[in-house]
Amino acid sequence: MTTALRLHGAALLVGLLAPLPAVAQAPAAVPSETGAREIAQAVRDWLAQQTANVLDLPALALKVVADGDSYRLEVPFGGSYFDNELTLGEAAAAATIRPLDGGRWAIVNATLPLRLRAEMRSRKDGSTSIMTMAIESQETTGTLDPSLAGPSRFATTVSGYTTALEGAAGAQATRIGKLVGRTEWTPTAPGRVTIQGDSTIEGYASVSPLPGGEQAKVTIGRIGGATRIENFDMAGFGALLRTAFELGASAKEGKAPGKAGDKAAGTALVTRLLGQVFGMLDAMEADYTYDDVRVEGGALFSGSLRHFGLGLSVGAPDGNADVKLRLALEGLDTPLIPAGPWLEFVPHKLTLTPRVSGVPKEAVMGLLRRAIETEGQGMDAAALALLAENPVSLGIGDLLIDLGPMRLKGEGSLEVASLEEANGEAELRATGFDALIRRASAVPELKMAAPVLIFLKGIAVQEGSETVWRITYADRKVLVNDTDLSDLMPAR
Repeated sequence: MTTALRLHGAALLVGLLAPLPAVAQAPAAVPSETGAREIAQAVRDWLAQQTANVLDLPALALKVVADGDSYRLEVPFGGSYFDNELTLGEAAAAATIRPLDGGRWAIVNATLPLRLRAEMRSRKDGSTSIMTMAIESQETTGTLDPSLAGPSRFATTVSGYTTALEGAAGAQATRIGKLVGRTEWTPTAPGRVTIQGDSTIEGYASVSPLPGGEQAKVTIGRIGGATRIENFDMAGFGALLRTAFELGASAKEGKAPGKAGDKAAGTALVTRLLGQVFGMLDAMEADYTYDDVRVEGGALFSGSLRHFGLGLSVGAPDGNADVKLRLALEGLDTPLIPAGPWLEFVPHKLTLTPRVSGVPKEAVMGLLRRAIETEGQGMDAAALALLAENPVSLGIGDLLIDLGPMRLKGEGSLEVASLEEANGEAELRATGFDALIRRASAVPELKMAAPVLIFLKGIAVQEGSETVWRITYADRKVLVNDTDLSDLMPAR
């Protein structure tokens, strides 16, 4: 979803509106030249605070003018940046905003440039790449409460978005037919909000080079997604940016951890950034679906998927880190699978949700701080000690496999206290398992699998139409429905 996030770059302009001054804290005032100057100065002051004065803000040609009942902001950004490693053509982001009662602002429209050219120079070998971007039409509207006392809402529509990149690796191109996105900020505490948004992309297509002069062509009929970030520290985000800028400047001057100059200061910066990142939000959840995915790129890079799903959630309920990854795949077709009876046993559908949890968030932070301060020395022992004190729970949920005539469901968990100590249990339930055995026995190429399937049937229990395996692992023993299979496990 990198492209979708890039398109939401229009929201960056919305971010520049966050420091709008209190000219509208009273009933909405009529836009004026004085108000325009106050807005321009507030934006400059805010940028200076966020960037630790790394940017040349006096040279920033920020333009704010009164326009009827609204203000119009333009932020030109053509020129060279980062010691001429990035050169942007003349372009500007713009927004028309209107003051509302209670210090809120209506975003009449915010836009990125319709055309943009960027030249990037490699610091390593001096080679250059040229990137161009074009947008046929766009619109971002919404309501912003800079005080974060009330909700803020934004809606974005972009049509005909294209990019092209020419560089040493070859030519790349991307096109999106249409993107529609919505975002809402809901206050949760002073300076903090929960951010929730959703977006859809229609008509995605890309072309990129492959080794040997071939090209990979990717098309996706529809991409849909939703993201939720809980209790995001909007007020502290500027402090995080400042630390990141300071760290970058320190590294450029040879003061990063491990280099001569100012090792202690560099280590302190990294440690500070770590704490800011961990404190930036309480939890995050994102889910995306990709429909009608097609890839063309030679025998090794071709195929299609009717549906692909990817989700991630990260949080620390009760203070313990909890990470879940959701995967779903349906309708796989690829020339890598040879024609014949094997095709029947390629999973029609596969879903699973791996999960890792159990270690306190503060313990993880402590381990990372130690890694920074010791430059990684002795971390193996520290990690094992952390594991012994805070066993990690590994799990898989929502397992579903459609395989030939069989449908398998399951879930399980494993608690790991050390490399030698683990305990867990799982349950698998299959329908159509007898039909799978019969089919495997009837196909010559699959007959070698029949004895294994018959063995699995023998150690299972039948519950109605379901064949069930209950698996436990404890004291280095594996039991399946009370049948000890430990001797079949690899020697340790």
